[in-house]
Parts: sequence; C-alpha cells; structure tokens
Amino acid sequence: MSDAAKALFHFLDQEAIPRPQPGRGFFLRAEAPPALARQWQQALICEQSFKPAYDRLRQAGYAVEREIGGEGFDLGLCLLTKHRAENLANIGRAWRALRPGGVVVCAGGNDVGIASVERAFRSVTAEVSSLSKYHCRVFWSIRREEVPPTVFGWIESGRLQLAPETGCWSRPGVYNWNKVDAGSSLLAEHLPGDLQGRVADLGAGWGYLSLQLLERCAGVTSLDSFEAEWQALEAAKINLERAATSIKLGFHWHDVAAGLPEASFDAVVMNPPFHEGKAVDIDLGRAFVVAAAKSLVPCLSAFYPHLPPIVCCHSPE
Repeated sequence: MSDAAKALFHFLDQEAIPRPQPGRGFFLRAEAPPALARQWQQALICEQSFKPAYDRLRQAGYAVEREIGGEGFDLGLCLLTKHRAENLANIGRAWRALRPGGVVVCAGGNDVGIASVERAFRSVTAEVSSLSKYHCRVFWSIRREEVPPTVFGWIESGRLQLAPETGCWSRPGVYNWNKVDAGSSLLAEHLPGDLQGRVADLGAGWGYLSLQLLERCAGVTSLDSFEAEWQALEAAKINLERAATSIKLGFHWHDVAAGLPEASFDAVVMNPPFHEGKAVDIDLGRAFVVAAAKSLVPCLSAFYPHLPPIVCCHSPE
C-alpha cells in the first residue's frame, strides 16, 4: 500500500468524519486498505482502471468499477498521482458527484506536487482542512450548493483528447499521454519490416508501437494490444481503429505479468515497464519477457527463415 493510502486511512481511522452508509461513498484511484480499515469495505464503491490494482481490490472483497457514475454521494475519497491534470480532473469529478454537504478527502505524496494541487483546490473552496502524515498530505472540504465553473474545466481537461504533438487520442494520467516515449521511438526506428502474421503489442499504452507496426509491416494479419491501464487501452482502440483497414484488431485489458495465452503469436513487440508507481521493479520487466516468450508459436528453422521474434526496448524514467 502506498504512503498516501496509509495517510488517508490514518485520517479516516481517527473518525474525523462519519463513515457513510453502504454504497454511499466512493474511492478514486483506490487501493485496498489495511485490516484496521475493513469497516469501510461496505461503505465504498472503488474506481480503479489499472488491472493489477483492480484485481487486488476484487480479491479483498471490495466493490470496484473501472469508472464510477452517479451523483448524490455522501463521501468521496481520492488518491492523487504524479499527474496534475489527472488529479484535478478526479477532484472535479468527486466534487460533482457529491451531494451538497458531502465531503471530499484527497491524499497524495509530498514528492508528487501535492502542495500545488491543494492550492488549486483552495482556490475553489475556502473551507479546506489538512494534515500531514507519512510524508504525505491529506486535505478535505465540504461541498456547498454550487459547483464552481473552474471545477468543470478541470473535468474537461482530464477527458480523452487529441494530443497535438502526436496527432493521437489520449488523456492525462496515461503514461506519456501527449508525447512518444524515447524507448518506443528508438524501437520504432529499428522495427523489422518483415514482421508478419499474428502480432502482439505488450503494454501497448495509447497505441504508438501498434501504429508503427501497421505503417511499417505489411505482412501483419492481426494485431492484439495488451494493456493494464484501461484509460490507455480506450485511447489505443480509437487510434488503431482509425488507422487499420483489413487488419484484425484485438484489445485486452490485461496484466501481462500474470501471463498470456501460450503459442498464440508469430511476433511480439513491447517497451516493457520496469517500474510500478515510483518503485523500480526489475522483475516486472522480466515477467513481460517471459510471458512474451511463452506466447510465441513454436517453429522449426528448417521451415522458417527467421524464428518468431520478440522486439523489445526500454527507456528508464
């Protein structure tokens, strides 16, 4: 569990605000809380679009959705990430989803620009309380009758949008949402033009490498995108369906580290992750490579001029 989540549930455990009735609270960018906070399980509907975290919440017995809807909630919790525009959009969504008199509580690390987000929040509501814990900041406020116009602007800025630099659809919070990652760009420069058959893009993001495959590799007959972040996969679907013609496309909200269908692809491309959140995780990248190797069809070099390739590159953050 992140320090921000620990700080958030430390605050809730002080009973500073009443626990809502079942289903009357929501939790954006949710994480499964520690055992002492289990009494919140029935109170919250969790939103989590990152598949491994989504699965952990489900396994812990929480109600979880990729994106929550509805209004009139009593309480909204929001864990903040390193992406300012995503944070403001989520705070705006939380503010809009509350009933008048409902409470929004936000928590984030001091090293992800929490102070800047808190200042922006204070600019739309004067009654903000806060505390510090675990090198994090927790701040909260009560929603009054009117939702300030600025809040609607935050929400709009966090939606799917066309990024001018790439000419592709994406949204704040997606990794490198409005630019091309250096590792992916390098891989694209050296992408073999003779890749063919059934191809998979692992950790596809908003679809850059898949788009390069469609442009450079005429022999590709089907292309499957695997991505753990639902928001990125949504963008990839728009971008690839706009570009593809006769290619069969598949989109899979999936944790690649958990494995792939074996012997399913003729080639795999990827720029694998070696971080989860801020923490370096070499084993995560290794798991991608192992999954890729197992997913390739077996072949005999006597019949094939090239063995099924894994085309891989990584640019550390």
